[in-house]
Amino acid sequence: MFDTETSRILRSAPNVPGLDAENIPAILTAHYARLISNRLAGNSTPPENELWPPSRIADTYEIVTALQSDDELRKSAAFVAATAHLIAAKGDASIAGRSYYVDRNSVDPTLAAALLFLAAEQYADASESVVDFNVLDETQTLEARVIAEGVVDLASGRLTEIVRRASRWRSEKSQSYDLQELALIALLDTLIVGIELLAEKLTGEVLEAPINFQSPRHAFQRVLELSAQINDRVLYTYTGPSHLASLLMATYDGICEAGITAIPPPTGADHNFWQQWVRFRAIRYPYVWPNHRVAINKGFHQTGVSAVVVLPTGAGKTTVSSVKIAGVLARKKKVIFLAPTHALSDQLTVDLQETFPKDLLGSVVSSDFDLLFQEDAQLREIEVMTPERCLAMLSFAPEAFKEVGLLVFDECHLLSPQSGKIRRSLDGMLCVLAFRHLVPDLDYLFLSAMLENSQEIAEWIGAVISRECLSIDLLWKPSRQARGVVIYQQEELTKTAGLSEKLQAAGDVKVGKLSKGLRASAQSALKLTPWAIWGLQHNWLQSKSNIAHCTFTPLLSGKVDLTGGLNKRRQVYFKPNANKVSSRLAATAAQQGMKTIVFVNTKNDAVSVAKEITSGNKKGIVYSDEEEQRFSQLKIELGSLEHSLLAETGSAVPHNSSMFKLERDLAERLFKRPDGADVIVATPTLAQGLNLPAQLAILAGDKRANSDSKGRESLEAHEILNAAARAGRAGHLANGVVLLVPEPVISFSSGKPLSADVVAKLQSVLPEDDRCVTITDPIQSILDQLTVGAIVDSDTRYLINRLATIKKLVQMNPIGFSI
Repeated sequence: MFDTETSRILRSAPNVPGLDAENIPAILTAHYARLISNRLAGNSTPPENELWPPSRIADTYEIVTALQSDDELRKSAAFVAATAHLIAAKGDASIAGRSYYVDRNSVDPTLAAALLFLAAEQYADASESVVDFNVLDETQTLEARVIAEGVVDLASGRLTEIVRRASRWRSEKSQSYDLQELALIALLDTLIVGIELLAEKLTGEVLEAPINFQSPRHAFQRVLELSAQINDRVLYTYTGPSHLASLLMATYDGICEAGITAIPPPTGADHNFWQQWVRFRAIRYPYVWPNHRVAINKGFHQTGVSAVVVLPTGAGKTTVSSVKIAGVLARKKKVIFLAPTHALSDQLTVDLQETFPKDLLGSVVSSDFDLLFQEDAQLREIEVMTPERCLAMLSFAPEAFKEVGLLVFDECHLLSPQSGKIRRSLDGMLCVLAFRHLVPDLDYLFLSAMLENSQEIAEWIGAVISRECLSIDLLWKPSRQARGVVIYQQEELTKTAGLSEKLQAAGDVKVGKLSKGLRASAQSALKLTPWAIWGLQHNWLQSKSNIAHCTFTPLLSGKVDLTGGLNKRRQVYFKPNANKVSSRLAATAAQQGMKTIVFVNTKNDAVSVAKEITSGNKKGIVYSDEEEQRFSQLKIELGSLEHSLLAETGSAVPHNSSMFKLERDLAERLFKRPDGADVIVATPTLAQGLNLPAQLAILAGDKRANSDSKGRESLEAHEILNAAARAGRAGHLANGVVLLVPEPVISFSSGKPLSADVVAKLQSVLPEDDRCVTITDPIQSILDQLTVGAIVDSDTRYLINRLATIKKLVQMNPIGFSI
């Protein structure tokens, strides 16, 4: 569940009696996997005699955080406590919708969890921890409510709301004649001042309210000093404010240097443009994630610096690239953003338009390729396009690219030629080399989640462009997935197979001849209870040498229908029936209110599985005016909505490349709505372009039909990883779940170690590591790929010849070639 860097942080927490911190990632993953399984199975009974339930871990490490003076140990303890708090809260249905509280004696555990996540610099978790709670409790003092609102806004990144509220709430301050209540109000007031000062520091906004403290930490420290006093031999204690002050001090230490407004502009940038942009971003995204700060501290955003940035999927590649892009725009230069697919180009265009709004900055983000082929075409400030389109434009109007200051290449691991993708690799490489000639002082930014040898590629790029190229390869990510594989109990499988064989034999006797396939009665008996095997460390099962470090949980309270056949000895064997099983899991998740993405292998499967889920989960969706308008446009396009793949919109919607763009857009909108579709069914080829975070991602199979051999071939590792990454997404959902339905069916024996056969099957279907693509020499690797007998068309052969010529010219004179 936790990436290797996050696991390291958890393991670095102090040991406590009876709990070795080395085991914390595995324990927390097991708790989360059990939580999800219980939710799907409708079971809320906790395990009996559990030594370290989430609540005990949370309370223990919250105390450790409050008492710890070492910054790193405090950060790790805070992360352990907060994660355990969040798991405990998700497992307690009674707290949904209740109000937060801050009183003399205690602090709401959810508020504590939010501050602990902030202290650990886990911003996505902090935001998720407060998303479902109500802060308006009229029985509390105004100061207590403002404190709760302030903590929620800190966790959600709404710091400007804190600054704006500072000038309003004091006009309604609570009144009391009780000295102890007045003391509580005064302590809470001081904590509010500290929160407001922290918001001011991180946003660059100016507080209008009078402030009597030098810094946020000064205010929090003062509360800590005053919350326990001896007066006339009587001890007055205010443990709630005291504990809250210690948590806020830890929060301040964790995030005080994380503000986006603190990023210095690159050399040559217009300072006014830069400040306007960072203050705009601070309204919604005030915090700079730890991995992004590493890249910034290395100077990747500086003028004249190129970089290869490798971050896990969901770790904010587009977000960190926006810092580099902003610096380029601030120098009055333009940006080309290459994306390998049209779906990803569309999504990036929307994201970049939100990041660089025209009405504020005057910058235009465009993906309207056809306009570029007009005479005297002018590039917009940011152009998003595929390498193929870019290469065509470079040939048509190279002079239009003279003002480009940055080339961003997303998913740059595609420069490594893979089966059937040689042309894309060629186009991408030709774009890079063409820009080297057309704009010699251009900066390059290569982005990937799967590149294994970033240092080698950075050195190669540096040699080609004759300038510095950084390698920034970071494993930390702000979101995570518990990854499981659907598996079945061997005992039940054997029993079910025996029953099916008896029914088969009875049918054969009745008819008087042997059937080649399973009879209907024998097929109907193939019902099994699905379980999941969960890896308790990073990735599905950590490594081949540690595959036994896992746990098993039942997924559903009922059984699912598998299919099967007969071998030569008339024995029944099972087939995974991946679409049906995935449909059942998704339908159950939808009933539990879990947003789910199902990935299927074909476009037709996307439609049929969505229909099946909807048929068992009828849901009427009231369309918004904008959606009604889009349906009207779709009706004009098709003549009738009955021809649309969204004609039977309900709890599930399909999403594939055969749909009109208008249909795909509608499907995405309906899925994003809290009261819209609960499930979206898509093909893996669209995974890169889907910015639709879900609580659960189901991969219906790890294989697909091979059109050449007419057999089955495994999905590539990057396809599985891209699809899995849709579960959980920083800024939306910090934690997600991935379930893979493998082919063939895999079983386990209760209470026994996994057999060598099962281990081998699991190893064959699971990506061993997220870093799964290695590029040696991008030019030579393409040429080598083409020498092994690949069949290419005449157009590609032309490009091959040009590439071979370019390679020779680059070797002789890196800036002397032309396209």
